[in-house]
Amino acid sequence: MQSTDDVNIDQETISKIGLRLTDNTINAQTSPEARVFIYPFLEEVYVMESDLYGNKMPNGSCFLAFNGQHGLIGKHLKVEFLRNATLKEIKDMVQSNCEG
Repeated sequence: MQSTDDVNIDQETISKIGLRLTDNTINAQTSPEARVFIYPFLEEVYVMESDLYGNKMPNGSCFLAFNGQHGLIGKHLKVEFLRNATLKEIKDMVQSNCEG
């Protein structure tokens, strides 16, 4: 089990948003110690503790990953922003990044 010092996304954030660990295979390298969560209510949207290249995200941040026009893309986010964002804000962010 990981210590709470080794994780970027705390249990409070996981519970508040409703994140679930995934065992889905995603087309990205991930750091072995980094977790990948499914974002609820949005298909193929993931919250990761590493970026798409397997680099662990800085403390207090995470990576929102989703399918774009040419495969998996994403956005670096502060965990605080993720915790307080509405479903509509995340959905709009995904949509705007997929279009352009």
